[in-house]
Amino acid sequence: MGGDAAVIRAARICYQSEARSPEDDTRLIRRLMAAEPKHNTVFEHAVFRFGVKCPLFVARQWMRHRICTFNELSLRYCIAEREYYVPDEKQPELEAYRQHMEASFDLYERLLQAGWRRERARGVLGTAIYTQFIWTVNAWSLMNWLQKRLDKSAQWEHRQYAEAILGIFLEVMPVTATAFKELVLKR
Repeated sequence: MGGDAAVIRAARICYQSEARSPEDDTRLIRRLMAAEPKHNTVFEHAVFRFGVKCPLFVARQWMRHRICTFNELSLRYCIAEREYYVPDEKQPELEAYRQHMEASFDLYERLLQAGWRRERARGVLGTAIYTQFIWTVNAWSLMNWLQKRLDKSAQWEHRQYAEAILGIFLEVMPVTATAFKELVLKR
C-alpha cells in the first residue's frame, strides 16, 4: 500500500523538494537507502499485507520480529488440518518422521472425539504442522526482516519464504527493492 510513491512523497516533504523526473526519484531512494545514518522513516510509509501459510516452526521464527502486526489461525477455536511439513526427500528416517506426524494427528483426533478441548488436544501436534497468518509490515521493517532471513545463517525453510517475499517486494516497489537488493544485500 503506497509503493515507491509513498516513500518519495514522504522524502520530498522532509526536504521540501519536488520531483522533476522518475530518474530523480530513483536517485533520491538510492541516496536514502545508502545514507548513514539511515533515513528509514520515509520507508515506513509504504505498507504490505501478506497472507502466509507455513510450518509452525517457521512462523515462530518469523514472529520473533516484532516489527509488524500478526493475526494467526487459532487452534483453540479451529480444528487443525492434517497437513504438515515434510523435509527433503533425501533425509534418512523420512518414513519414521511421516509415521510420527500421522500418529500425532491420529491421537489429536481421538482426543477431540473423547471430548478434550482443542487448546489442550493441540499439545500433541508438533511444530511441523502448517499454520496461517496475516502479516502487515511497513517497507523498512520488511527490509530489516529480509536482511536477517535471507542471510546464509537463517534456516533454509525460512530463507525460501524470504526469497518469495523479496520477489513480491521487487514487483510492488521496484525502485526501493532494487536499491535495497543492490546496496544492502549486495546482490
